[in-house]
Amino acid sequence: MKSSVHLLKKIFSPLFTCIVFLCGSTMMVNGQSIDFGKSYINLTKGMNGGTVEPGDTLEIRASFVVRSGTYDSCAYFDAVPAGTVYIPGTIRVLTNEGKIYKQFTDALNDDQGWISGSNIRINLGFNPAALPATAARRGRVANTHKPSFYGSSCIMIASFRVRITAPLGNNISTGGGSMTYKSGSSPITTFTFPNNTLRIYQNLGICSNSIGVNAIGTEFNGTFGSGPTRNRGASANVPVGYTYQIFTTGAPNDYTYGIANNTSSLTNYTTLNTWAKPDNSTPTHRVFGVWDIIGDHTGAASPTLGNPATDTVANTNGGYMLVVNAAYRIDSAFQQTISGLCPNTYYEISCWMRSICSKCGCDSNGKGATNTAGPPFYIPTAPGDSAGVRPNVTFEVDGVDYYTTGDLLYTGQWVKKGFTFLTGPAQTSFTLKFFNNAPGGGGNDWALDDISVATCSPNMSYSPSINPVVCWGNSLVLYDTVRSFFDNYTYYKWQRSTDGGATWIDVTAPAGPSAPVWNGTAWEYISSYTVPPANTQLTDSGDMYRLVVATTSSNLSDANCRFTDQGNIITMTVIDCGIPLGIQMINFTGSVKNNIALLHWTTGRETEQLFYDIEKSTDGINFSQIGTVDSHNDFESDMNIYSFSDPDFTITSFYRIKIRNIAGRSGYTRTIQLAANIAPFSFTSVVNPFTEELRFDISSTKITSAETELLNISGIVVRKNRFDLTQGINRLKLNNTGNLASGVYILRVRSDGMILQKTVLKQNN
Repeated sequence: MKSSVHLLKKIFSPLFTCIVFLCGSTMMVNGQSIDFGKSYINLTKGMNGGTVEPGDTLEIRASFVVRSGTYDSCAYFDAVPAGTVYIPGTIRVLTNEGKIYKQFTDALNDDQGWISGSNIRINLGFNPAALPATAARRGRVANTHKPSFYGSSCIMIASFRVRITAPLGNNISTGGGSMTYKSGSSPITTFTFPNNTLRIYQNLGICSNSIGVNAIGTEFNGTFGSGPTRNRGASANVPVGYTYQIFTTGAPNDYTYGIANNTSSLTNYTTLNTWAKPDNSTPTHRVFGVWDIIGDHTGAASPTLGNPATDTVANTNGGYMLVVNAAYRIDSAFQQTISGLCPNTYYEISCWMRSICSKCGCDSNGKGATNTAGPPFYIPTAPGDSAGVRPNVTFEVDGVDYYTTGDLLYTGQWVKKGFTFLTGPAQTSFTLKFFNNAPGGGGNDWALDDISVATCSPNMSYSPSINPVVCWGNSLVLYDTVRSFFDNYTYYKWQRSTDGGATWIDVTAPAGPSAPVWNGTAWEYISSYTVPPANTQLTDSGDMYRLVVATTSSNLSDANCRFTDQGNIITMTVIDCGIPLGIQMINFTGSVKNNIALLHWTTGRETEQLFYDIEKSTDGINFSQIGTVDSHNDFESDMNIYSFSDPDFTITSFYRIKIRNIAGRSGYTRTIQLAANIAPFSFTSVVNPFTEELRFDISSTKITSAETELLNISGIVVRKNRFDLTQGINRLKLNNTGNLASGVYILRVRSDGMILQKTVLKQNN
């Protein structure tokens, strides 16, 4: 409903025949019309919206609207839903904007509302002057009574509050209950609200990881398409509870909708949203003189501001949006059956919404937000808020309510609303509906765009890099750290491509489930694969490797239900490092005991005589040889174990092994750091001052990752990067520092809750 008094005749001219939709109805009796609607507001989740969880407070609201004439024997009957408890002192009659109009006690017969056991009754329209009225009798309501809607209709919202006691996973019913009324000498009629089921469901918000492909499919994948004409035409996904209308000075009206790329009126086209509210131009540029003039949301440079109204005179191809003028009934405004979903998978169900009227309010005295006459003057819903009834939309999945958006304030901006839904063990489809959940007119006008049903994907990080270099004939160990807000991407396998990613073959059998560990922000686990020497020949250079993950073993074999990081596929480079040594180094570790450094290494089968030169450094840069161990020359054993002791161990020392053969070919192991009390995460060196690049070494006692930032003296981050760390010494650098101004900077590195900081100096050449 709208706030311009001069448009009331246009607004209220239709008299509806009997229509019943879900939790609402419009009735015509003897030429008089009334409306019913039932909804609920999750007061605990407030304006942010969310699912209903144990302990949440719901306000059950039932609308009784007299559009014309007078009705007697008006009352509301309901029962406290199973799985909830009644909150004492909350039986009330509200205005359609949710303000308390009348407050009742819980006691029986002392006023018009009471609770007896779990049964609630509110007698509507009690007026002591309307004999033989008493508080205990069902009352009389005329369209001219208060709470008034522009003096033309009376809107009463019977309400009470409950607290959820049912556990997660249970259903409760917020439907049922009834309204009674009679017209003239007709018998009392009872209207019973249909059933409505609500799921008690964990509130996970929207995906905090990456988002997969939108699966909604219909309506141009939820964007409603684009075109040069202002009004696109009707949508098959909007049910018959709403009627399609084009945008004029007085439409879309209550229970109608439009799909447009410009919401200005048809008779006075404009692309500007700077006209006054109300716009008293003749004819007005704005629908009802007060609606915003906007474009859609899809592809906007600013997701919150959205796109400006399309210049359809210039025939610009503008994006469309769905605009709904909701009223009292709890109607489905959009619905779609979505197929091809993956079992046991988290999906973000979301959309972008915007309240499109800042001056649509009408208070209980019948004063509109644009009416300056008084007293009494218009009473706003809240200080500075004249939008009126705030939009509130329910997301229903397979006939069950899962999420409500909360009251949508008018801000002149778009806002994303949604929740995360987990499909069942074998579920591959569901029917999604968006319902109006707000009680009435005088506001409740909203735009909807970019509807999405998309998987909550994990983040994947390869190490040592996505472009590893390996010597011909050597093995290569690949790692992938899988992180997700949900701990269900636990099945995995490694794959290899020899044709640039066109086709992939499995190089490991499907594995899982893994056991992710919570790192403070996400669940994570690490998977590794060793590329064997047979696949590190020169002809294998350019081969690609990837890890694919899924939520179930069967999903792992379904290309549509498994996930891999397409933007970070490993591409291996094989180089000729000379005649390869006849050895495979399996591991190299060390420890400190009684101030003696103990080094241990293990090799695979050795095919030639080798020498192991142990090298030591106190700074991790300059090494010197401290001993040599000859190979066993056992060319039959599949494994060879070696050790070396350094009695001259200092507080912190670095060790590596140079492996050489008789022909003079050689190679090095990785470097390890040993200390009596080695820090799990520390700087080992920083090149200071720096010029074109900042080089630094980090010692880590485990495989992990690090976020690196370079801050100027004002604390502003001027360079940053993320690195994967291996166990031991990691040689890192920040590139492109040449154009930074000379001066003092702070190098800051974060990993696993630990922070390293060092002051560095930038010098220009």
